[in-house]
Amino acid sequence: MQAVLDLLIEKVGTFVAAATMTVALAVMAAQVVFRYFFSDSLIWSEEVARYALIWSSMIGAAVAYRQGAHVAVTDIVVRLPQTLQALCVRVVHLLIFGFATVLAWQSWTLTLRSFARHELTAALQIDIAWVQLGLAVGGALIAIVALEAIWRGPPLSSGVSSV
Repeated sequence: MQAVLDLLIEKVGTFVAAATMTVALAVMAAQVVFRYFFSDSLIWSEEVARYALIWSSMIGAAVAYRQGAHVAVTDIVVRLPQTLQALCVRVVHLLIFGFATVLAWQSWTLTLRSFARHELTAALQIDIAWVQLGLAVGGALIAIVALEAIWRGPPLSSGVSSV
């Protein structure tokens, strides 16, 4: 299972987050060039950048969570006895799991509703559900990472886990 999560989150997730961030930056740069050098604008650039940032943020959040790269305030936790530290860490991961599950479920429901209604974006005229799917995928990945963190528990060295 560890190898599957390593591939899914670390390799594929990192690639997708980086690729969508690159697309967003390239489109924003192109918009600047077109606006200031050609006195014209790309009507679709804002939507592409926004949607790429949504996907990048959601997938990147799961990758960062698994790598322990999110901000954590651990001052109080590290002062607790080892057993309470482990409990606190698991409770935090459980809360994250709950939030991510609600996020994934609600955004999946919204995505299905949008697909059924064929709601299109303003400039690109693509199904908005493809954008909303990023929230569902990101939420599901965060929930999976939280379950992994609950299962593994805190590392033996410090007692505080960033996963």
